Amino acid sequence: MLIDQNITIKYLADVPEVSHAIAEWYYNEWGAHDENITREYMHEIVLQKIGNKDQIPLSLVLFVDEKLAGVAELKYRENKNFPEYTHWLGGIFIASTFRGLGLSSKLIQSAKTVAQALDVQNLYLQAEPMNIALYEKHGFKKLHTADHFGIKTTIMMINLNQ
Repeated sequence: MLIDQNITIKYLADVPEVSHAIAEWYYNEWGAHDENITREYMHEIVLQKIGNKDQIPLSLVLFVDEKLAGVAELKYRENKNFPEYTHWLGGIFIASTFRGLGLSSKLIQSAKTVAQALDVQNLYLQAEPMNIALYEKHGFKKLHTADHFGIKTTIMMINLNQ
């Protein structure tokens, strides 16, 4: 239960020292099964968002009682098969010890707020089947299914100006 815990969300630009931990999360979750993806490559991907607070790409990092607990990214054209979809929410990850506490919802809401402040009109994401209901709860609508590096996903979108 999070009632007694202090939750903060910061830009990765303000806490660059956590970039290696985030890269390790991403590698273990999405990269380890691909022999062409290394930990160093994942860290390079994370570092692409390290300098930004007022433009995309950027990362939002969630802390619980000053412990690194999660991350989300705002980025450009995440799925190369859909270049017409410009702004994406992705890379949402909650550390295993903090799952089931509603923290992903806090990251999603914060990312939507930041995207709106950056004048993003339509925000897209790709959801694996088990996460569709979570994103629908936050106002994202299903557009269509897609294949992303061999993973079946559902492309979803929210209009932030409504």
